[in-house]
Amino acid sequence: MRISLDVELEDTPGQLLRALEPISKHGGNIISIVHIRDERRPSRRLCVHLVMDVHDRETLEVILEELKSRGIGIARVGEDVRKERLTLLIIGHVVDTDLRDTIDRLNAIEGVLVSDLSLAMTHPEAESSAIVSIEVSQGADTEKLMAAIDEIAREKNLEILRSLEV
Repeated sequence: MRISLDVELEDTPGQLLRALEPISKHGGNIISIVHIRDERRPSRRLCVHLVMDVHDRETLEVILEELKSRGIGIARVGEDVRKERLTLLIIGHVVDTDLRDTIDRLNAIEGVLVSDLSLAMTHPEAESSAIVSIEVSQGADTEKLMAAIDEIAREKNLEILRSLEV
């Protein structure tokens, strides 16, 4: 589950590391860190915005308790579960079977967006492979997405390996 977290840290060396250690220790994965220092307003405390993935609500509570026990102020905690990521490995004549059509058909599903594509081709006549990242919004019909992926694979004679993220 994706969580956004604003923490208040003392403006001294090593404080960010003190805040990140409990997250790492309990299996959290940092997605982003944003720290904006306003030089016009010197302060002994700084706000840092973190986005992280944690396994479940219990893990989040353990992390929050450990942060508090370290004297790290928690200004805001918010759950951000609007999108999940699905990664596909597509093998076959990916380009020759109209890659644009494949992307358009997936993007036509409400709440689905192909967000990244990496293509590998050894020779124009040889089979190619592509790694496709798809963002799936909360509430999107994942069964419809999976059915579309299966249908595209059958129609175009492609092998598609799916991640287990959705």
